[in-house]
Amino acid sequence: MSDRIHPMWAKLKRQIWRWRGVLITVPSIAGGLLILRLTGALQLMELVALDQMFRLRPFEPPDPRIVLVTVDESDIKHLGRWPMSDAVLARLISSLKQQQPRVIGLDIFRDLPVEPGHQELVKVFKSTPNLIGIEKVIKTAQGEVIQAPPMLKQRDQVSASDLVLDADGRIRRSLLYLRTQDDQSILTLGAQLAFAYLKAQGITRQPIDSNQNQFRLGGAVFTSLQPNDGGYVGVDNGGYQIISYFPRLRNDFRTVSITDVLQGRMPRDLVRDRIVVIGLTAESIEDRFFTSYTTDSIAAPAGVQVHALLTSQLLSAALDGRPVLHVWSEPLEWLWIILWSTIGAVLGWTSPSPRRTASGVFLFGIALLGSAYMLFLAGWWLIIVPPLLALVGSAITSNGYLLWENLKEHARTLEQKVQERTLRLEQEIVERKQAQETLSQQKQLLQTIVDHIPVMITLHDGQGRVEFVNRQLEQILGWSTTDLNNIDLIAECCPDKEQRQQVLDHMLAATGKWLDLKIRTKDDRFVNTSWANVQLSHRLFVGIGQDISERLDAALRERKLAQEASIIEERNRMAREIHDTLAQAFTGILLHVGAACEVMAKNSNAAQVHIETVDELARTGLAEARRSVAALRPQFLEEGDLYSALNRLTTQMKSSSDTHLICEVIGTAYPLSPNVENNLLRIGQEALTNAIKYAKANEIRIELVYEHTQCLLRVKDDGQGFEVDKILFRGFGLLGMSERAERIGGELIIHTQPTQGTEIVVIVNRE
Repeated sequence: MSDRIHPMWAKLKRQIWRWRGVLITVPSIAGGLLILRLTGALQLMELVALDQMFRLRPFEPPDPRIVLVTVDESDIKHLGRWPMSDAVLARLISSLKQQQPRVIGLDIFRDLPVEPGHQELVKVFKSTPNLIGIEKVIKTAQGEVIQAPPMLKQRDQVSASDLVLDADGRIRRSLLYLRTQDDQSILTLGAQLAFAYLKAQGITRQPIDSNQNQFRLGGAVFTSLQPNDGGYVGVDNGGYQIISYFPRLRNDFRTVSITDVLQGRMPRDLVRDRIVVIGLTAESIEDRFFTSYTTDSIAAPAGVQVHALLTSQLLSAALDGRPVLHVWSEPLEWLWIILWSTIGAVLGWTSPSPRRTASGVFLFGIALLGSAYMLFLAGWWLIIVPPLLALVGSAITSNGYLLWENLKEHARTLEQKVQERTLRLEQEIVERKQAQETLSQQKQLLQTIVDHIPVMITLHDGQGRVEFVNRQLEQILGWSTTDLNNIDLIAECCPDKEQRQQVLDHMLAATGKWLDLKIRTKDDRFVNTSWANVQLSHRLFVGIGQDISERLDAALRERKLAQEASIIEERNRMAREIHDTLAQAFTGILLHVGAACEVMAKNSNAAQVHIETVDELARTGLAEARRSVAALRPQFLEEGDLYSALNRLTTQMKSSSDTHLICEVIGTAYPLSPNVENNLLRIGQEALTNAIKYAKANEIRIELVYEHTQCLLRVKDDGQGFEVDKILFRGFGLLGMSERAERIGGELIIHTQPTQGTEIVVIVNRE
C-alpha cells in the first residue's frame, strides 16, 4: 500500500510545484479583496458600476397607468401664492374626481389649514375614499416629523413620503413600508398607490415566509433588502426595502399642470381608471433627488416623479412580468470573486509575455462585464468591482512571479554561459590576432592595387552604407575613407531625397547596369558620373564609377553645333524661298516699271500692259509674303488679337473636356509686340493643356489682365495641385513656359500645393 502512495504523493508534489504561482496568488488576492469588501472600501465603486448599468439599459415607454398633476413655477405665478389655499386644492381634487381615477396620491403636505377653504377641503377629503395623503415619518435633521391631514389620518388614507438615500445622496433603494413613532406599520406613497390599484383588480400581497421577508404580488416575488446584499456592506435596511429597479424612460410620465386642471383644459378621460399623483416640480421648492440615471442636477427628478417610478416598478412586476432585481447570497459572491481570481492567476501563470497576459485579461474582463450586464437586464445584480480587481490583480501578480522565476533561471543559465563564453573568447582572441595580422597584410596589398585603378571604387554593406573609397574617388569627389566615420556619403552626395532613394535601390540591386548621376562633391560642386554595382557576398557590394563630365560636355557641344547648323540651314532655306518668290517678283516689277516709263510717252496702250503686269506681280509677291509670315506666326494671332486667340483656344478645348472653362479679359486691351503675344499664347496653351490633362479640375479660368504698365496672363484651376520643387525642373512643359517667359523679359509665377489647386501667372511690361 505504501508503495502506491509514494508515487501518487510525488506526482501531487510535482503538480503543486507546477501550479505554485496560482496556488499562492489566488488566496492572497481573493482573500485581500474579501477583506476590503467586508470593510466597505469597495462599496462606492460597486454602486457607481450599478449606476452605469442602469444608464446602459434600453429605453422603456412611460407607464400609461400613471398620470402626474404637477405644480411648476408658472403654476405658482398663476396662483399668486404658495402654499396654495385649501379652496384651490379642494377644487383641484374635485375636478380630478369627475373623470373617476382609480386612486389619487397627494404628494403635498397639508398638516395645517391654509385658508380660505379649509372646511371645503375637509368635505372633499371625506367624500374621496380613493385619496391618499402623505406624512413624513422619519425625523428631519432638526428632529421633526410632518403629520398627515387629520381627516385622512382618521380614515386611514395616509402614506409615508420618506425616501431612502445612499451615502452619496442617490436613491438606489425603495421603501415599501416602515414603522411610525407609535410603532404602527405605514406604506410609502408609491407602494400604497400600487397596492390600491392592484386591489381593484383582485391582486393583494401574499406573504411567503413567516418572517415576511418575502411576499408575492401578482406574478412577482419581492424579497426585503439585507445589510450585505449586492454591493452593499452593512447598509441600514430598516423598514421593508427593495432595490430600486426603475425603468429608463425616454419621455416622462403623462403630465398635466394644475393650471390646466383648474381651468378645465384637461383632456377628456385623461385620468379615468388611472393612478393620479399630485406633486411639486417647481425649481424654487427643493424637492429634487438623484437616482442611478441622474447625471446632473437639472435632470434630477422631483419627489412626485420618484414615487411614480416606484409605483410603476411594482405594477410592471405584478401585471407585466417585468423582472425584479435579485442578488446572490454572500457565499456565492465569495465564490464569484475566487473564480475570477483563479482565472486571472491562470492567465498570468500560463502566458509567455506580459502582452499576452494583458490581452487575456482584457478579453476576460469584457466577458465579465458583458455577463454581468446581461444578467442585470434579466433581473440579477452581480458584483463587478471585486471580481474585476481579482482578475487584474491575480493576473499581474502571477505573471510577475512567473517573470521573476524565469529571470532567476535565466540568470543561472546566463552565468554558466558566460563562463563557457569566456573560455571560448580567450581562444578566439588568439586566433583573431593571427587573422588580423594576415588581414592587415592582405589589406595593404589590396589598397595598393585599388588606389592605382583609374576608376572610382566603393565598398558598401547590405544597407547602402559606404565603408571604403579608393584614391581615385577621393581625387574626383574629395571624400576620403577617413571621412566615412563621420558622414553618410550617399546623403552628402545626393541632397535630393528621391535621388538618394534611387541611388540606394541601384546599389542594393547590384545588377551591373550603369546609372548616370549628377552628384555633389566635398567642395559643393556637381560632377556628372556613371555607376555600376556588383555583389561580392550577402552583405558586401562593390560600386564602380566613372567621371563622364568631359563626355557630356562633348555631347552638349555636338548638340549645340547641330542646333546652330539647323538654324543656319533654316535661315538659308527661308532666304532662298524669299529670293525665289518675293525677290523675283519685285525684280519683275522694277523691270516692267522701267519699261512702262519708256513707252508711256510713246504708246499709252503698251504702258497699260506693263502696269497691269506690275499689278499682277505685286499681288503675287504679297501672297507669297503672307504665306511666309503665316508659317512663322500662329494662325490664331493672324486672325485676331491675343484675347481672341485665347478664347478660340478655350472653345476648342471645351469640345474635348468635361472641365468648365472660362476665358475673360480684364481692362482695356492694347496691342503687344507679335513676339510677346506669340509667347503668351504658347504659355497659356501649355498651362491650359496641363490643367486639363493632369489637374483633374472642375473649373479652369483664363484671365488676360491689361494694366497701365504691364499685362498679366493668369491660368487658375481648382484641381489636385502638385509640389513645385519636385516637378519644376522635370516637366518639359513647365520648363518651356519658364524659358518663353524669360525670352520676352517676363516673370513666371506658380502658386500651387497638393489638393489646393494651381495658379500660373505671367507678367510682362507693356513696353
